Amino acid sequence: MSQLYHLAYISKNTIPGGRSEVEAQIRQILEVAHTNNPSKNITGALLYSGGYFCQVIEGPEEALEELFESIQMDDRHGEVTVLHFEPIEERGFDEWAMAFAGVEETMRFDIQSIKGSKDELAMAEQGRNMVTVLEKLVTQHQSTLVR
Repeated sequence: MSQLYHLAYISKNTIPGGRSEVEAQIRQILEVAHTNNPSKNITGALLYSGGYFCQVIEGPEEALEELFESIQMDDRHGEVTVLHFEPIEERGFDEWAMAFAGVEETMRFDIQSIKGSKDELAMAEQGRNMVTVLEKLVTQHQSTLVR
């Protein structure tokens, strides 16, 4: 079995329109993830908060790099910032092609301070915090989340 990695990133929503357009595009993102991720051995979780996407993706390094390249080229994502990319022993979202933790207005970490930081260690720590928050949200709301 190849080494597993996880990649945590945030990106600014650049979807034109209001809430209904954003929600429709999020549904489309999730549909594509549910279709494509299982065959690439990718799992993860997505959260939308305060105009930003917060996402953790897990899987083989090459598959993550390929997926992340497509995310960076996706017009719906701007100001894409990698928080951390590192090997892991086990998945945090092993049952999820892509869990959607919903729209969270008050995050337990400050997206704006992450965006302004040049400190890689601080950003990596925020990335780990984001993973923890997403794992907790997914666990708490497991029965109501979109699989």
